[in-house]
Order: sequence, then structure tokens, then C-alpha cells
Amino acid sequence: MNNVFVNAEPILQTLHYHGYKAFFVGGAVRDFLIGRPIGDIDIATSATPEQVQGIFEKVIPVGIEHGTVMVRYGEESFEVTTFRTEGDYHDYRHPDQVYFVEDIQDDLARRDFTMNAIAMDIDGELIDPYNGAKAIKRNQIETVGKAEDRFEEDPLRMMRALRFVSQLGFTLSPTTYHAIQQHASLLENIAIERLSIEFEKLIQGDGAKHAWALFTQSNMEKYLPVLKEEPSLMKRCSNKNWLALGDFSEAICMFHILEPTFSIEYWVKEWKLSNKVKRKATRLLNAYTEWMQGNTIWAIYKLGFDQLPPFTRVINLLSSEEKLEVASLEKMYHHLPIYNREELAVNGKDIRSWFPNRTPGPWIESMLVTIERVVIEGELTNEKGILKERVLQWNPQEEN
Repeated sequence: MNNVFVNAEPILQTLHYHGYKAFFVGGAVRDFLIGRPIGDIDIATSATPEQVQGIFEKVIPVGIEHGTVMVRYGEESFEVTTFRTEGDYHDYRHPDQVYFVEDIQDDLARRDFTMNAIAMDIDGELIDPYNGAKAIKRNQIETVGKAEDRFEEDPLRMMRALRFVSQLGFTLSPTTYHAIQQHASLLENIAIERLSIEFEKLIQGDGAKHAWALFTQSNMEKYLPVLKEEPSLMKRCSNKNWLALGDFSEAICMFHILEPTFSIEYWVKEWKLSNKVKRKATRLLNAYTEWMQGNTIWAIYKLGFDQLPPFTRVINLLSSEEKLEVASLEKMYHHLPIYNREELAVNGKDIRSWFPNRTPGPWIESMLVTIERVVIEGELTNEKGILKERVLQWNPQEEN
């Protein structure tokens, strides 16, 4: 057994000791066969959730109605799910009924893609009734059984297929691709929160360029928020040499630059994203505007060090010129005279004291921004006396 599964082996051994079957399943087995880093290790067993709870000391019933519990062993947690078959999917997400079974083969039959329908025993032997290992060797994504059936059960699987294209660099089998084209409209039945998770993973993969091409060719965008409202946006995106992005906020920034009709606020609202996504996308967009106006140093300052890599990705995706290196931006950042407004030698109280006859108001904030810019752009040294002398020369007029 490969070392990555060693910490989970005691779970299988314990289940075996109590007379139950148990296997490693899902993404961990797939990634092991591909040679990718392995994340969470999932286990399938013939034991029912109640039986698993009776065997292990620390068990959390995270999805017990579907046969899943979380077993805490040592310093790690492992998801353990009872072998099961499923009824119809009338809500396009959850099966109407779940039936616990004794045979791992029955359990594998309900899974989405052949590469995810492989089980591995404690000795490393594979149970692979749908030739998922061969599909992995071909770098191909194909469904378990009829693609139409799998996508009608849960249309999100179509997005997952393209996400795997992006993450793994695989291709779609012809039948899988054709079924996506024929059933893309079913995406309208899926909660936008689920779609956004898969879409974000799609744009993050090294194979995003290929995945995006399939995304547009299969007409999936016609059934997704905002994207369906502006076909020209999809055309512009298709012409880009797609690079892996970090998250949805970077994509929204890029989409808005390519098609300003839709505000960042609108994107966030329609995709039901967080205010954090909105703030980051807005920050990137403002920096991009300054950058294109030639205000390079100011753009870097307003971004902050942590946002330089995301900004570099957006710039490189939008530009057809020589690619920008994040290291060059980081070098410029480290040469900034200050890194935030708190480091300015003057503050709002100073400005107010220098103009005692003026009523406090927005003009103080406006002047602070001006001072900030002249310091950042090297026009003035960040020294209180020097800044005061210049500020008094400006002598701002009372605003109406």
C-alpha cells in the first residue's frame, strides 16, 4: 500500500476485524493512479452508519441519512460511507431514496465518472468494473453507464466534467461531450451556489484554456447567470489565451473589463457571491484602471503585496503582449516610500489644524488622497514639515 494511505489503513483493518468489507474510493484512488497529490481519503464499507458508530470512539454523523459519517482517528478525519444504491433524482441533486447494499460493485455503479468509480483494497488491489484505470491512462473523462442518465440525475456533473478537464488536463469522451451539448439546459435546475463552486474550480486549473473552449462549444454559458445575457462576452473570452486564475473575483474583474455592461455588483448578486469577492474584484479593477492610465506605482500601492499575484494573472490573461512577472511588481512594491496611509507623516487632524477656518468635511479625505499620491509617486518626501508647506500652498477653496 502506498504511504499516503497508511494513516487510513487502521480504519479498514478495524472494519475488517469486525467482519465488514471496506475499501478506499473516489478521488483519492483516482489521484493516486494519476500520480497527483492526494487530498481527503474516503472509505466505503458494508457496515451501516450505526455499525460504524458502534465500532469507533469518535464518529460525527455528518450525512447519516445518506450513509456517511466522519471517523476521527489519530489526528485525522476520514469520511466513511456505507455501500449504497440510489433511487431517482427528482430534485436534480439528491436521490429520492438511498438503499444500503453489501456489494462494492453496486456502490460503484451509482458514481459519476469511470475514473471516480474505482475502489482499492488494503493491499492495493483495484476493483474497477468500468475500466476507470484505462480511462485515466487515456486521459479521458467518461461517465459510468449512459451519460444522459448521469447528467439527468444531477446536471452539476456536466460542470464537474469540465472542471476535471481543467484540473487534470483530460479530454471528454465523445459520448460525454455530446450528452453535455444535449443536456446543458438542465443546468437551470441547479442552485447557483453549487454552480459557482464548480465554475471557480474550472477557471483555476492549468487546463483552463481547453476547458473554456469546451464550455463555450457546448453552449453551457446560455444557462448560467450573466454569461447568458451577453453572447459577445463569450466570444471575447474565447479569443483569450486562458491562464489559470486564482478565484472567481479575478474572473469577474476580467469579465467586467471585457464587457463593462455588467457591474461587479451585478455579477456578485447574480452568482450569489460574498462581499469579500466583490471587494477583491473591485480592488483589482481599480488597480487595472490606474495601471492602464500609466499610474503604475499608485496601482501597486493600492493593491497591496498580497494582491500582486492576482493582479498579474488578470493582466496577463487580458494582454497579448509580453507577460508580466509578479517578481517585478514585488520589487517595485518593496521600493514604495510607505505601504499604507497610517504611515503618512500627516493625518486628518493635522490638515484640519492647518485650516482652522474651514468646516470639516469631505475635502479632508480628498486632500489626504492627494498627499498620499504625491508621496507614493515620489514628488514629495514623507516628512511632516515638507508636506505641510505644500498643503498650505494648495489653500483649498470652500466647497459648495
